[in-house]
Amino acid sequence: MSSPSTESIDRLQEAFRTIMRTVGPHMSEPVPGLTGAQFYILHQLEQRQRCTVGELADSMMVKPSAITAMIDRLDKHGYVSRDRDEEDRRVVYIRLLEAGKNILAQAKETRREALRQLFSHLTEDEWEQFVRLFEKLAVAVAADAREKGVPSG
Repeated sequence: MSSPSTESIDRLQEAFRTIMRTVGPHMSEPVPGLTGAQFYILHQLEQRQRCTVGELADSMMVKPSAITAMIDRLDKHGYVSRDRDEEDRRVVYIRLLEAGKNILAQAKETRREALRQLFSHLTEDEWEQFVRLFEKLAVAVAADAREKGVPSG
């Protein structure tokens, strides 16, 4: 496989910037008051059932102190709870609450609708090809991250 040309990389970057100016706000704040990072935390909790702050920080490649501030805001809104481990009281698990599940479902639907509108310009075949290429790229990026020892959350 050959390496992409500078021109094609520049074209991709320009197309990406154009798309993100329109779709980006729906991705970065899918519902008012819920940031993209908070969305990711709620999504991780939905997938894992519960996590420690350290596990969430690793998956987001940030320091635990950054996660703690986000968890504080999510807790304040009643989206998550903090539960101490019964065996080791120093360990605190973050768990998704019903209100968190509801806001996450709403945010997911907002993001889906933004993507539906964006990709409505593609034929079904183009859409399937795009998804296959994106999945191929995701596999390659994850493999590269594993080789470098980078968490891929």
